[in-house]
Amino acid sequence: MPKMDQNRRANYITCLVFAACLIGYSVLMYRLFYLQAVHCGTRELYFSDIKAYLETILGVECDYDFPYPVFFWLGRFFLRFVNVAVAASLAASLLNSLGIAVLFYYMNRSMGIYDREKGFCGYRGLFSTFLTFGMFFVSMLYLPGRIHLPGITNSYLGVFTPNPYHNITYMATRPFAILAFFLYVRILDYYEERTDAVEFIWFGLSLLLTTMTKPSYTLILVSTAGLVMLYRLFRQKWKNFKRSFYLGLAFVPTFIDLLYQFGGVFGEHSQAGEMGGIGFGIGSVWKLYTNNIPLAVLLALGFPLLVLAFHLKEIKANTLYRFSWAQLVVSALELFLLYENGRRFSDANFSWGYMHGLFFVFVTSLILLAEDTMEKRGKKWALCIQWALYGMHLACGIGYFLYIWGGNGFHEF
Repeated sequence: MPKMDQNRRANYITCLVFAACLIGYSVLMYRLFYLQAVHCGTRELYFSDIKAYLETILGVECDYDFPYPVFFWLGRFFLRFVNVAVAASLAASLLNSLGIAVLFYYMNRSMGIYDREKGFCGYRGLFSTFLTFGMFFVSMLYLPGRIHLPGITNSYLGVFTPNPYHNITYMATRPFAILAFFLYVRILDYYEERTDAVEFIWFGLSLLLTTMTKPSYTLILVSTAGLVMLYRLFRQKWKNFKRSFYLGLAFVPTFIDLLYQFGGVFGEHSQAGEMGGIGFGIGSVWKLYTNNIPLAVLLALGFPLLVLAFHLKEIKANTLYRFSWAQLVVSALELFLLYENGRRFSDANFSWGYMHGLFFVFVTSLILLAEDTMEKRGKKWALCIQWALYGMHLACGIGYFLYIWGGNGFHEF
């Protein structure tokens, strides 16, 4: 069979498999979100954060402020045709599944297995398909049953996961967060030499949409980006100020929206009232949920840390990989040092940014390992060890998903 025909056949099969997996995954997640919505009043089954979201979609006053409207706009649109449980579930599953499509596109590009004219390079697109869907199931490492390691009193709380299935606004940010991450990293490679206004606008829009869906990822991307750009300004002795200023303009709409959101959550008329605001403490919130933060970090980051041990040189050479780790460090520091005052203290809302950081460092680590495997780089034993640990995270993640999908609460796991 001619090579062109083989590529076409491979592309066709890849598209069919991806579409089938996406439909199946979307149905699965819709069902989970729907069950969370239906049982949210009982607090006995499918324990989640969805009750306040349903009340906000209905326009009913609730105990929380959500000045980030994208998910709620979409939910209210569906509410015209269906009940609120279905509307919220449709909105969350649609946005989360869109995140899979965006990640699939960027994983293919990052691994160099997609060409705009030729499509996928042989059957490597199938490999990318399974890796993409796997990323939406990986979780923290944990022991089977009710066995806990020293200081780890809960397998999820305090350790955290890239896939917190109980919080649909986190899941809804994914298409915009993934787009903002990959666009910004691409821009980092050239913004000091040239300005691409179109790409800057796309990045600014994706960041704004992320912020308007849930600002958790925005806080870590903006913090990390600011540190990187300041470092480059000092390194270049401000010679790149003009180009940096142009890129900085892409952040302006998001900064304006963040100011509005801060007032909405912590302002005088917010639910937080005078007790609101951001506080500073050394592990104050994190220590509520684990007595062993270093071990919790190891359980959350086992696979990425192992990949890092085999790819230390990539930190310097690979912008995508380096920025994902910088984000992770910033997100961990924000969780470790910051908290919300008042009754929201124990909510650990800075953990959402940390979980985004986990997600992206898993993505870039997986891309590196997949490249090594496809290009037959590195020793086989090293590849096997890394894939084995990834498989453990994936197996734990599937187990965690089935636990949640079966009606159990994340707070009991």
